[in-house]
Amino acid sequence: MVLRDAMRTASNALTDAVRVSPGWLVLCCLLVLVQSVLPGAQVLLISQLVDGLAGGGRPWGALVVLTVVVGLMYPLGQVALAAGQRLTLWLKLHYRVELADAAARLSPSRLADPAVVTDLEASQAATEPLGQLASRPVQVLGAAVTSAGLCTAIWSINPLSGALVLAALVPTVFAFSLISRMESAGWPKVAEQDRRAAYATEQLIRQRSGTELAVLGSGAKVAALAARHRTAATVVLDGMIAVAMWWELAAAVATALLFGGALAALVLGGASGGAAAAAVAGTISGLNAIRLCGYAFGSIVTATPQARIYRRFVASVPPAAPQTVVPVVESVALDNVTYRYPGADRPAFSNVSLSARRGELVALVGVNGAGKTTAVNLLVGGLTPCAGRILIDGRDAADLTEPERLGHFGLLVQEFGRFEFTLRDAVALGMPGDVPDDVIRTALAAAHYDRLSPDTQLGQQWGGIGISGGQWQRVALARIHLRNAGIWILDEPTSAIDAEAERDIFAGLQRTKQHRITLVVSHRASTLVEMDRIYVLDEGRVVQHGTYQQLIADPAGRFARLCAAQEG
Repeated sequence: MVLRDAMRTASNALTDAVRVSPGWLVLCCLLVLVQSVLPGAQVLLISQLVDGLAGGGRPWGALVVLTVVVGLMYPLGQVALAAGQRLTLWLKLHYRVELADAAARLSPSRLADPAVVTDLEASQAATEPLGQLASRPVQVLGAAVTSAGLCTAIWSINPLSGALVLAALVPTVFAFSLISRMESAGWPKVAEQDRRAAYATEQLIRQRSGTELAVLGSGAKVAALAARHRTAATVVLDGMIAVAMWWELAAAVATALLFGGALAALVLGGASGGAAAAAVAGTISGLNAIRLCGYAFGSIVTATPQARIYRRFVASVPPAAPQTVVPVVESVALDNVTYRYPGADRPAFSNVSLSARRGELVALVGVNGAGKTTAVNLLVGGLTPCAGRILIDGRDAADLTEPERLGHFGLLVQEFGRFEFTLRDAVALGMPGDVPDDVIRTALAAAHYDRLSPDTQLGQQWGGIGISGGQWQRVALARIHLRNAGIWILDEPTSAIDAEAERDIFAGLQRTKQHRITLVVSHRASTLVEMDRIYVLDEGRVVQHGTYQQLIADPAGRFARLCAAQEG
Protein backbone atom coordinates (compact mmCIF):
# COMPACT_ATOMS: atom_id res chain seq x y z
CA MET A 1 0.00 0.00 0.00
CA VAL A 2 2.80 2.44 0.96
CA LEU A 3 4.76 1.62 -2.19
CA ARG A 4 1.68 1.95 -4.42
CA ASP A 5 0.72 5.31 -2.89
CA ALA A 6 4.31 6.55 -3.20
CA MET A 7 4.43 5.55 -6.87
CA ARG A 8 1.16 7.36 -7.53
CA THR A 9 2.46 10.47 -5.75
CA ALA A 10 5.69 10.38 -7.80
CA SER A 11 3.76 9.90 -11.04
CA ASN A 12 1.53 12.88 -10.30
CA ALA A 13 4.55 15.03 -9.46
CA LEU A 14 6.27 14.12 -12.74
CA THR A 15 3.07 14.85 -14.67
CA ASP A 16 2.94 18.31 -13.08
CA ALA A 17 6.61 18.89 -13.90
CA VAL A 18 6.04 17.97 -17.56
CA ARG A 19 3.21 20.50 -17.69
CA VAL A 20 4.86 23.29 -15.69
CA SER A 21 8.59 23.12 -16.49
CA PRO A 22 9.42 20.40 -19.03
CA GLY A 23 12.78 21.90 -19.97
CA TRP A 24 14.21 21.79 -16.45
CA LEU A 25 12.80 18.31 -15.90
CA VAL A 26 14.47 16.96 -19.06
CA LEU A 27 17.78 18.62 -18.18
CA CYS A 28 17.62 17.28 -14.63
CA CYS A 29 16.93 13.74 -15.91
CA LEU A 30 19.76 13.85 -18.43
CA LEU A 31 22.30 15.13 -15.91
CA VAL A 32 21.31 12.58 -13.28
CA LEU A 33 21.48 9.72 -15.79
CA VAL A 34 24.91 10.81 -17.02
CA GLN A 35 26.07 11.01 -13.41
CA SER A 36 24.69 7.57 -12.67
CA VAL A 37 26.87 5.74 -15.24
CA LEU A 38 30.10 7.37 -14.08
CA PRO A 39 30.83 5.14 -11.03
CA GLY A 40 30.51 1.97 -13.15
CA ALA A 41 32.68 3.48 -15.87
CA GLN A 42 35.18 4.45 -13.18
CA VAL A 43 35.50 0.80 -12.08
CA LEU A 44 36.31 -0.41 -15.58
CA LEU A 45 38.76 2.43 -16.32
CA ILE A 46 40.68 2.11 -13.02
CA SER A 47 40.93 -1.64 -13.54
CA GLN A 48 42.36 -1.12 -17.05
CA LEU A 49 44.72 1.61 -15.86
CA VAL A 50 46.14 -0.24 -12.85
CA ASP A 51 46.46 -3.57 -14.64
CA GLY A 52 48.07 -1.83 -17.61
CA LEU A 53 50.59 -0.09 -15.40
CA ALA A 54 51.28 -3.32 -13.49
CA GLY A 55 52.02 -5.04 -16.80
CA GLY A 56 54.59 -2.35 -17.71
CA GLY A 57 52.40 -0.63 -20.29
CA ARG A 58 51.36 3.01 -20.72
CA PRO A 59 47.54 3.01 -20.94
CA TRP A 60 47.17 6.66 -21.94
CA GLY A 61 43.68 6.16 -23.32
CA ALA A 62 42.33 4.79 -20.04
CA LEU A 63 44.09 7.56 -18.12
CA VAL A 64 42.60 10.36 -20.27
CA VAL A 65 39.09 8.95 -20.16
CA LEU A 66 39.34 8.33 -16.41
CA THR A 67 40.49 11.91 -15.92
CA VAL A 68 37.43 13.16 -17.83
CA VAL A 69 35.10 10.87 -15.87
CA VAL A 70 36.47 11.91 -12.46
CA GLY A 71 36.56 15.56 -13.51
CA LEU A 72 32.92 15.49 -14.58
CA MET A 73 31.55 14.00 -11.37
CA TYR A 74 31.55 17.15 -9.22
CA PRO A 75 30.49 19.79 -11.80
CA LEU A 76 27.76 17.50 -13.15
CA GLY A 77 26.51 17.03 -9.60
CA GLN A 78 26.39 20.79 -9.02
CA VAL A 79 24.63 21.52 -12.30
CA ALA A 80 22.15 18.69 -11.65
CA LEU A 81 21.49 20.15 -8.19
CA ALA A 82 20.89 23.61 -9.66
CA ALA A 83 18.56 22.19 -12.33
CA GLY A 84 16.60 20.37 -9.62
CA GLN A 85 16.37 23.57 -7.57
CA ARG A 86 15.03 25.53 -10.53
CA LEU A 87 12.50 22.80 -11.28
CA THR A 88 11.44 22.93 -7.62
CA LEU A 89 11.17 26.72 -7.76
CA TRP A 90 8.72 26.71 -10.66
CA LEU A 91 6.69 23.84 -9.24
CA LYS A 92 6.30 25.66 -5.91
CA LEU A 93 5.06 28.70 -7.81
CA HIS A 94 2.58 26.51 -9.69
CA TYR A 95 1.21 24.88 -6.54
CA ARG A 96 0.93 28.14 -4.63
CA VAL A 97 -0.84 29.91 -7.49
CA GLU A 98 -3.13 26.91 -8.02
CA LEU A 99 -3.99 26.80 -4.32
CA ALA A 100 -4.67 30.54 -4.18
CA ASP A 101 -6.99 30.22 -7.19
CA ALA A 102 -8.82 27.35 -5.50
CA ALA A 103 -9.15 29.30 -2.24
CA ALA A 104 -10.53 32.29 -4.17
CA ARG A 105 -13.29 30.07 -5.59
CA LEU A 106 -14.52 28.84 -2.20
CA SER A 107 -18.13 29.72 -1.53
CA PRO A 108 -19.40 31.10 1.80
CA SER A 109 -21.02 27.77 2.58
CA ARG A 110 -17.71 25.92 2.20
CA LEU A 111 -15.77 28.56 4.10
CA ALA A 112 -18.19 27.97 6.98
CA ASP A 113 -17.10 24.31 7.11
CA PRO A 114 -14.20 23.87 9.61
CA ALA A 115 -13.00 20.76 7.77
CA VAL A 116 -12.54 22.79 4.57
CA VAL A 117 -10.52 25.45 6.40
CA THR A 118 -8.35 22.74 7.97
CA ASP A 119 -7.70 21.18 4.56
CA LEU A 120 -6.85 24.60 3.15
CA GLU A 121 -4.27 25.20 5.88
CA ALA A 122 -2.80 21.72 5.40
CA SER A 123 -2.64 22.27 1.63
CA GLN A 124 -0.79 25.54 2.15
CA ALA A 125 1.82 23.71 4.23
CA ALA A 126 2.05 20.99 1.56
CA THR A 127 3.20 23.31 -1.24
CA GLU A 128 6.81 23.23 0.05
CA PRO A 129 7.35 19.43 -0.07
CA LEU A 130 5.20 19.11 -3.20
CA GLY A 131 7.54 21.44 -5.05
CA GLN A 132 10.46 19.13 -4.30
CA LEU A 133 8.70 15.91 -5.26
CA ALA A 134 9.35 15.86 -9.01
CA SER A 135 13.12 15.63 -8.54
CA ARG A 136 12.83 12.68 -6.14
CA PRO A 137 11.82 10.01 -8.69
CA VAL A 138 14.68 11.22 -10.89
CA GLN A 139 17.07 10.73 -7.97
CA VAL A 140 15.68 7.24 -7.32
CA LEU A 141 16.10 6.37 -11.00
CA GLY A 142 19.65 7.72 -11.00
CA ALA A 143 20.56 5.71 -7.90
CA ALA A 144 19.05 2.58 -9.45
CA VAL A 145 21.09 3.09 -12.63
CA THR A 146 24.21 3.74 -10.51
CA SER A 147 23.64 0.52 -8.56
CA ALA A 148 22.98 -1.48 -11.72
CA GLY A 149 26.08 -0.03 -13.41
CA LEU A 150 28.29 -0.75 -10.41
CA CYS A 151 26.87 -4.23 -10.05
CA THR A 152 27.47 -4.97 -13.73
CA ALA A 153 31.02 -3.59 -13.68
CA ILE A 154 32.00 -5.46 -10.51
CA TRP A 155 30.10 -8.57 -11.61
CA SER A 156 32.46 -8.79 -14.58
CA ILE A 157 35.30 -9.01 -12.07
CA ASN A 158 33.53 -11.15 -9.45
CA PRO A 159 29.82 -12.07 -9.58
CA LEU A 160 29.44 -12.45 -5.80
CA SER A 161 31.00 -9.03 -5.22
CA GLY A 162 28.62 -7.50 -7.75
CA ALA A 163 25.62 -9.06 -6.01
CA LEU A 164 26.79 -7.81 -2.61
CA VAL A 165 27.26 -4.26 -3.95
CA LEU A 166 23.70 -4.33 -5.26
CA ALA A 167 22.49 -5.69 -1.90
CA ALA A 168 24.14 -2.68 -0.21
CA LEU A 169 21.23 -0.64 -1.53
CA VAL A 170 18.67 -2.57 0.53
CA PRO A 171 19.50 -1.44 4.12
CA THR A 172 19.34 2.24 3.22
CA VAL A 173 16.03 1.94 1.33
CA PHE A 174 14.58 -0.16 4.15
CA ALA A 175 15.71 2.28 6.84
CA PHE A 176 14.38 5.34 5.04
CA SER A 177 11.08 3.60 4.39
CA LEU A 178 10.66 3.02 8.14
CA ILE A 179 11.79 6.56 8.89
CA SER A 180 9.29 7.94 6.39
CA ARG A 181 6.41 6.01 7.91
CA MET A 182 7.37 7.39 11.32
CA GLU A 183 7.59 10.92 9.93
CA SER A 184 4.24 10.67 8.16
CA ALA A 185 2.69 10.14 11.61
CA GLY A 186 4.87 12.73 13.36
CA TRP A 187 4.81 15.66 10.97
CA PRO A 188 1.07 16.43 11.38
CA LYS A 189 1.67 16.78 15.13
CA VAL A 190 4.60 19.11 14.50
CA ALA A 191 2.58 21.14 12.00
CA GLU A 192 -0.35 21.50 14.42
CA GLN A 193 1.88 22.83 17.19
CA ASP A 194 3.72 25.10 14.74
CA ARG A 195 0.43 26.60 13.51
CA ARG A 196 -0.66 27.32 17.07
CA ALA A 197 2.71 28.88 17.86
CA ALA A 198 2.61 30.97 14.69
CA TYR A 199 -0.89 32.23 15.56
CA ALA A 200 0.22 33.25 19.07
CA THR A 201 3.32 34.97 17.67
CA GLU A 202 1.19 36.81 15.10
CA GLN A 203 -0.87 38.32 17.92
CA LEU A 204 2.31 39.76 19.38
CA ILE A 205 3.55 41.36 16.17
CA ARG A 206 0.28 42.64 14.70
CA GLN A 207 -0.23 46.29 15.56
CA ARG A 208 -3.79 46.10 16.92
CA SER A 209 -3.47 42.94 18.99
CA GLY A 210 0.12 43.73 20.00
CA THR A 211 -0.90 47.16 21.29
CA GLU A 212 -3.78 45.69 23.27
CA LEU A 213 -1.50 43.09 24.84
CA ALA A 214 1.11 45.73 25.65
CA VAL A 215 -1.47 47.91 27.40
CA LEU A 216 -2.77 44.91 29.34
CA GLY A 217 0.76 43.82 30.20
CA SER A 218 -0.14 40.34 28.94
CA GLY A 219 2.32 39.96 26.09
CA ALA A 220 4.45 37.62 28.18
CA LYS A 221 1.49 35.25 28.56
CA VAL A 222 1.04 35.01 24.81
CA ALA A 223 4.80 34.60 24.35
CA ALA A 224 4.64 31.75 26.87
CA LEU A 225 1.84 30.12 24.86
CA ALA A 226 3.94 30.40 21.70
CA ALA A 227 6.95 28.96 23.51
CA ARG A 228 4.88 26.07 24.86
CA HIS A 229 3.67 25.10 21.40
CA ARG A 230 7.15 25.55 19.88
CA THR A 231 8.57 23.32 22.62
CA ALA A 232 5.93 20.66 21.99
CA ALA A 233 6.77 20.70 18.28
CA THR A 234 10.49 20.51 19.04
CA VAL A 235 10.03 17.54 21.38
CA VAL A 236 8.19 15.59 18.68
CA LEU A 237 10.71 16.61 16.03
CA ASP A 238 13.66 15.75 18.29
CA GLY A 239 12.20 12.30 18.91
CA MET A 240 11.80 11.74 15.17
CA ILE A 241 15.39 12.80 14.53
CA ALA A 242 16.65 10.47 17.28
CA VAL A 243 14.81 7.47 15.83
CA ALA A 244 15.97 8.36 12.32
CA MET A 245 19.54 8.66 13.56
CA TRP A 246 19.52 5.13 14.94
CA TRP A 247 17.94 3.66 11.82
CA GLU A 248 20.45 5.47 9.61
CA LEU A 249 23.29 4.20 11.80
CA ALA A 250 21.99 0.64 11.54
CA ALA A 251 21.67 0.99 7.76
CA ALA A 252 25.21 2.37 7.53
CA VAL A 253 26.58 -0.57 9.51
CA ALA A 254 24.68 -3.07 7.35
CA THR A 255 25.89 -1.32 4.18
CA ALA A 256 29.48 -1.36 5.45
CA LEU A 257 29.23 -5.07 6.21
CA LEU A 258 27.91 -5.80 2.71
CA PHE A 259 30.59 -3.62 1.21
CA GLY A 260 33.22 -5.46 3.26
CA GLY A 261 31.79 -8.76 2.05
CA ALA A 262 32.09 -7.54 -1.54
CA LEU A 263 35.76 -6.68 -1.00
CA ALA A 264 36.40 -10.00 0.73
CA ALA A 265 34.78 -11.82 -2.19
CA LEU A 266 37.12 -9.96 -4.54
CA VAL A 267 40.20 -10.96 -2.57
CA LEU A 268 39.11 -14.55 -2.05
CA GLY A 269 38.11 -14.78 -5.69
CA GLY A 270 41.66 -13.99 -6.74
CA ALA A 271 40.93 -10.61 -8.35
CA SER A 272 43.93 -8.62 -9.51
CA GLY A 273 45.13 -5.58 -7.64
CA GLY A 274 43.75 -3.33 -10.34
CA ALA A 275 40.32 -4.96 -10.19
CA ALA A 276 40.20 -4.70 -6.41
CA ALA A 277 41.29 -1.05 -6.46
CA ALA A 278 38.74 -0.29 -9.14
CA ALA A 279 35.94 -1.95 -7.20
CA VAL A 280 36.83 -0.03 -4.03
CA ALA A 281 37.02 3.35 -5.78
CA GLY A 282 33.85 2.82 -7.80
CA THR A 283 31.84 1.62 -4.84
CA ILE A 284 32.92 4.56 -2.67
CA SER A 285 31.87 7.04 -5.35
CA GLY A 286 28.59 5.20 -5.83
CA LEU A 287 27.67 4.86 -2.15
CA ASN A 288 26.40 8.45 -1.96
CA ALA A 289 24.04 7.82 -4.87
CA ILE A 290 22.85 4.61 -3.22
CA ARG A 291 22.22 6.50 0.01
CA LEU A 292 20.43 9.29 -1.89
CA CYS A 293 18.05 6.70 -3.30
CA GLY A 294 16.82 5.82 0.18
CA TYR A 295 16.47 9.50 1.08
CA ALA A 296 14.59 10.31 -2.12
CA PHE A 297 12.24 7.35 -1.72
CA GLY A 298 11.65 8.27 1.91
CA SER A 299 10.82 11.84 0.89
CA ILE A 300 8.19 10.58 -1.53
CA VAL A 301 6.61 8.40 1.17
CA THR A 302 6.65 11.27 3.68
CA ALA A 303 5.07 13.75 1.25
CA THR A 304 2.37 11.33 0.06
CA PRO A 305 -0.22 12.19 2.79
CA GLN A 306 0.31 15.91 2.22
CA ALA A 307 0.07 15.48 -1.54
CA ARG A 308 -3.18 13.54 -1.10
CA ILE A 309 -4.72 16.33 1.00
CA TYR A 310 -3.57 19.02 -1.46
CA ARG A 311 -4.88 17.27 -4.56
CA ARG A 312 -8.16 16.32 -2.88
CA PHE A 313 -8.74 19.92 -1.81
CA VAL A 314 -7.89 21.49 -5.18
CA ALA A 315 -10.02 18.91 -7.02
CA SER A 316 -12.95 19.56 -4.67
CA VAL A 317 -13.26 23.22 -5.65
CA PRO A 318 -15.32 23.61 -8.83
CA PRO A 319 -14.29 26.02 -11.59
CA ALA A 320 -15.21 29.61 -10.93
CA ALA A 321 -18.58 30.64 -12.31
CA PRO A 322 -18.93 34.28 -13.35
CA GLN A 323 -20.71 36.44 -10.80
CA THR A 324 -22.99 39.13 -12.13
CA VAL A 325 -24.07 41.84 -9.73
CA VAL A 326 -27.86 42.29 -9.71
CA PRO A 327 -28.55 46.01 -9.09
CA VAL A 328 -32.34 45.81 -8.79
CA VAL A 329 -34.09 43.45 -6.38
CA GLU A 330 -37.72 44.03 -5.44
CA SER A 331 -38.00 41.85 -2.35
CA VAL A 332 -36.20 39.48 -0.01
CA ALA A 333 -37.68 37.37 2.76
CA LEU A 334 -37.09 34.62 5.29
CA ASP A 335 -40.12 32.37 5.21
CA ASN A 336 -40.56 30.44 8.47
CA VAL A 337 -36.86 29.57 8.62
CA THR A 338 -35.28 27.30 11.25
CA TYR A 339 -31.62 26.48 11.65
CA ARG A 340 -29.78 24.29 14.16
CA TYR A 341 -25.97 24.29 14.30
CA PRO A 342 -24.41 20.81 14.18
CA GLY A 343 -24.17 19.34 17.66
CA ALA A 344 -26.42 21.99 19.24
CA ASP A 345 -29.24 20.82 21.48
CA ARG A 346 -31.69 23.44 20.23
CA PRO A 347 -32.16 25.65 17.15
CA ALA A 348 -30.21 28.91 16.95
CA PHE A 349 -32.93 30.26 14.65
CA SER A 350 -36.50 29.12 15.04
CA ASN A 351 -39.51 29.71 12.74
CA VAL A 352 -38.33 33.17 11.73
CA SER A 353 -40.23 35.13 9.08
CA LEU A 354 -39.23 38.61 8.00
CA SER A 355 -39.26 40.59 4.77
CA ALA A 356 -37.98 43.74 3.08
CA ARG A 357 -38.86 45.48 -0.15
CA ARG A 358 -37.00 47.79 -2.46
CA GLY A 359 -36.82 51.28 -1.01
CA GLU A 360 -37.00 50.09 2.60
CA LEU A 361 -34.50 50.39 5.42
CA VAL A 362 -35.06 47.35 7.62
CA ALA A 363 -33.16 46.60 10.82
CA LEU A 364 -32.42 43.40 12.71
CA VAL A 365 -31.83 44.21 16.37
CA GLY A 366 -30.85 42.07 19.34
CA VAL A 367 -28.18 41.39 21.90
CA ASN A 368 -25.14 39.30 21.04
CA GLY A 369 -26.26 35.73 20.39
CA ALA A 370 -29.81 36.72 19.48
CA GLY A 371 -29.48 35.28 15.96
CA LYS A 372 -28.49 38.30 13.85
CA THR A 373 -25.32 36.73 12.38
CA THR A 374 -27.19 33.49 11.72
CA ALA A 375 -29.79 35.47 9.78
CA VAL A 376 -27.08 37.08 7.63
CA ASN A 377 -25.40 33.74 6.90
CA LEU A 378 -28.73 32.18 5.96
CA LEU A 379 -29.51 35.04 3.57
CA VAL A 380 -26.23 34.87 1.65
CA GLY A 381 -26.09 31.07 1.63
CA GLY A 382 -23.35 30.50 4.18
CA LEU A 383 -25.84 28.31 6.05
CA THR A 384 -28.65 26.12 4.69
CA PRO A 385 -31.99 26.23 6.53
CA CYS A 386 -33.14 23.09 8.30
CA ALA A 387 -36.68 24.22 7.49
CA GLY A 388 -38.29 27.12 5.63
CA ARG A 389 -37.12 29.11 2.61
CA ILE A 390 -35.08 32.15 1.66
CA LEU A 391 -36.97 34.08 -1.02
CA ILE A 392 -35.44 36.59 -3.44
CA ASP A 393 -38.03 38.28 -5.62
CA GLY A 394 -40.36 35.46 -4.64
CA ARG A 395 -37.99 32.76 -5.86
CA ASP A 396 -36.50 30.15 -3.55
CA ALA A 397 -32.80 31.06 -3.24
CA ALA A 398 -32.01 27.33 -3.06
CA ASP A 399 -32.86 27.16 -6.78
CA LEU A 400 -30.06 29.64 -7.60
CA THR A 401 -26.41 28.78 -8.05
CA GLU A 402 -24.17 30.31 -5.41
CA PRO A 403 -22.70 32.92 -7.82
CA GLU A 404 -26.25 33.87 -8.90
CA ARG A 405 -27.35 34.18 -5.30
CA LEU A 406 -24.34 36.17 -4.14
CA GLY A 407 -24.74 38.58 -7.05
CA HIS A 408 -27.86 39.96 -5.34
CA PHE A 409 -25.96 41.04 -2.21
CA GLY A 410 -23.51 43.61 -1.01
CA LEU A 411 -22.27 42.60 2.44
CA LEU A 412 -20.41 44.59 5.08
CA VAL A 413 -19.66 42.27 7.99
CA GLN A 414 -18.78 43.47 11.46
CA GLU A 415 -15.23 42.06 11.15
CA PHE A 416 -14.71 43.67 7.75
CA GLY A 417 -11.48 43.13 5.86
CA ARG A 418 -8.70 45.64 6.37
CA PHE A 419 -6.97 45.10 3.05
CA GLU A 420 -3.61 46.88 3.14
CA PHE A 421 -3.41 47.54 -0.59
CA THR A 422 -3.60 50.87 -2.34
CA LEU A 423 -6.88 52.67 -1.65
CA ARG A 424 -7.88 52.04 -5.28
CA ASP A 425 -7.30 48.28 -4.99
CA ALA A 426 -8.96 48.04 -1.57
CA VAL A 427 -12.15 49.68 -2.85
CA ALA A 428 -12.12 47.91 -6.23
CA LEU A 429 -12.55 44.59 -4.38
CA GLY A 430 -16.23 45.52 -4.16
CA MET A 431 -16.97 43.97 -7.53
CA PRO A 432 -15.44 41.60 -10.10
CA GLY A 433 -13.49 42.97 -13.04
CA ASP A 434 -11.76 46.27 -13.70
CA VAL A 435 -13.14 49.44 -12.13
CA PRO A 436 -12.50 52.95 -13.55
CA ASP A 437 -11.03 55.56 -11.21
CA ASP A 438 -14.04 57.82 -11.48
CA VAL A 439 -16.30 55.04 -10.17
CA ILE A 440 -13.91 54.45 -7.26
CA ARG A 441 -13.91 58.17 -6.45
CA THR A 442 -17.71 58.23 -6.51
CA ALA A 443 -17.85 55.27 -4.10
CA LEU A 444 -15.36 56.95 -1.76
CA ALA A 445 -17.40 60.15 -1.80
CA ALA A 446 -20.57 58.21 -0.99
CA ALA A 447 -18.76 56.72 2.03
CA HIS A 448 -17.54 60.23 3.05
CA TYR A 449 -13.92 59.24 2.54
CA ASP A 450 -12.71 61.04 -0.58
CA ARG A 451 -9.90 63.08 0.98
CA LEU A 452 -7.17 60.63 -0.10
CA SER A 453 -5.83 59.85 -3.56
CA PRO A 454 -6.77 56.37 -4.85
CA ASP A 455 -3.01 55.78 -5.22
CA THR A 456 -2.50 56.04 -1.45
CA GLN A 457 -0.90 52.94 0.05
CA LEU A 458 -2.74 51.72 3.14
CA GLY A 459 -0.81 50.08 5.94
CA GLN A 460 2.40 51.25 7.56
CA GLN A 461 4.06 47.86 7.14
CA TRP A 462 4.16 48.55 3.39
CA GLY A 463 5.41 52.10 3.78
CA GLY A 464 1.89 53.49 3.56
CA ILE A 465 -0.31 55.39 5.99
CA GLY A 466 -1.92 54.08 9.13
CA ILE A 467 -5.64 54.80 9.33
CA SER A 468 -8.10 54.49 12.19
CA GLY A 469 -10.76 51.84 12.67
CA GLY A 470 -13.43 54.29 11.58
CA GLN A 471 -11.51 55.12 8.40
CA TRP A 472 -11.14 51.42 7.62
CA GLN A 473 -14.89 51.10 8.04
CA ARG A 474 -15.44 53.90 5.54
CA VAL A 475 -13.23 52.07 3.03
CA ALA A 476 -15.37 48.97 3.56
CA LEU A 477 -18.53 51.06 3.04
CA ALA A 478 -17.05 52.42 -0.18
CA ARG A 479 -16.75 48.83 -1.45
CA ILE A 480 -20.47 48.32 -0.83
CA HIS A 481 -21.33 51.56 -2.64
CA LEU A 482 -19.13 50.49 -5.54
CA ARG A 483 -20.78 47.06 -5.76
CA ASN A 484 -24.26 48.62 -5.92
CA ALA A 485 -26.08 45.31 -5.50
CA GLY A 486 -29.84 45.18 -5.06
CA ILE A 487 -29.65 44.08 -1.41
CA TRP A 488 -27.31 45.69 1.07
CA ILE A 489 -26.59 43.91 4.35
CA LEU A 490 -24.76 46.18 6.75
CA ASP A 491 -23.66 44.41 9.94
CA GLU A 492 -22.84 47.10 12.54
CA PRO A 493 -21.88 49.48 9.70
CA THR A 494 -20.90 52.36 12.00
CA SER A 495 -19.48 50.53 15.02
CA ALA A 496 -16.06 52.20 14.66
CA ILE A 497 -17.32 55.63 13.57
CA ASP A 498 -18.06 58.64 15.75
CA ALA A 499 -21.64 59.79 16.36
CA GLU A 500 -21.55 62.68 13.89
CA ALA A 501 -20.18 60.52 11.08
CA GLU A 502 -22.73 57.86 11.98
CA ARG A 503 -25.57 60.35 11.50
CA ASP A 504 -24.13 61.38 8.13
CA ILE A 505 -23.93 57.78 6.93
CA PHE A 506 -27.45 56.89 8.02
CA ALA A 507 -28.71 60.10 6.46
CA GLY A 508 -27.06 59.06 3.20
CA LEU A 509 -28.65 55.60 3.40
CA GLN A 510 -32.04 57.21 4.01
CA ARG A 511 -31.57 59.63 1.11
CA THR A 512 -30.70 56.89 -1.43
CA LYS A 513 -32.75 54.01 -0.05
CA GLN A 514 -35.15 53.91 -3.02
CA HIS A 515 -32.41 52.32 -5.14
CA ARG A 516 -32.06 49.16 -3.04
CA ILE A 517 -33.15 46.98 -0.16
CA THR A 518 -31.11 47.88 2.92
CA LEU A 519 -30.84 45.51 5.87
CA VAL A 520 -29.02 46.93 8.87
CA VAL A 521 -27.88 44.54 11.60
CA SER A 522 -27.33 46.21 14.95
CA HIS A 523 -27.49 45.85 18.70
CA ARG A 524 -27.52 49.65 19.11
CA ALA A 525 -31.28 50.16 18.95
CA SER A 526 -31.17 53.92 19.49
CA THR A 527 -29.39 54.53 16.16
CA LEU A 528 -32.29 53.12 14.13
CA VAL A 529 -34.91 55.86 14.57
CA GLU A 530 -35.37 56.33 10.81
CA MET A 531 -35.79 52.63 9.95
CA ASP A 532 -38.93 51.72 8.03
CA ARG A 533 -39.20 48.53 10.05
CA ILE A 534 -37.31 46.89 12.89
CA TYR A 535 -37.29 43.17 13.70
CA VAL A 536 -36.28 42.40 17.27
CA LEU A 537 -34.56 39.04 17.67
CA ASP A 538 -34.18 37.23 20.96
CA GLU A 539 -32.78 33.69 21.30
CA GLY A 540 -33.30 33.01 17.61
CA ARG A 541 -36.91 34.22 17.39
CA VAL A 542 -38.62 37.40 16.19
CA VAL A 543 -40.24 38.71 19.37
CA GLN A 544 -41.31 42.14 18.03
CA HIS A 545 -41.44 44.08 14.78
CA GLY A 546 -42.57 47.55 13.78
CA THR A 547 -41.27 51.09 13.49
CA TYR A 548 -39.07 52.65 16.13
CA GLN A 549 -41.95 54.70 17.49
CA GLN A 550 -44.26 51.68 17.65
CA LEU A 551 -41.71 49.54 19.44
CA ILE A 552 -40.51 52.15 21.93
CA ALA A 553 -44.13 52.88 22.86
CA ASP A 554 -44.36 49.46 24.52
CA PRO A 555 -42.27 49.86 27.69
CA ALA A 556 -42.60 46.18 28.55
CA GLY A 557 -41.41 45.08 25.11
CA ARG A 558 -37.98 43.65 24.39
CA PHE A 559 -36.98 46.63 22.21
CA ALA A 560 -37.80 49.25 24.84
CA ARG A 561 -35.95 47.27 27.50
CA LEU A 562 -32.96 46.94 25.16
CA CYS A 563 -32.88 50.69 24.57
CA ALA A 564 -33.25 51.41 28.27
CA ALA A 565 -30.37 49.06 29.12
CA GLN A 566 -28.12 50.77 26.56
CA GLU A 567 -29.00 54.27 27.77
CA GLY A 568 -28.45 53.23 31.37
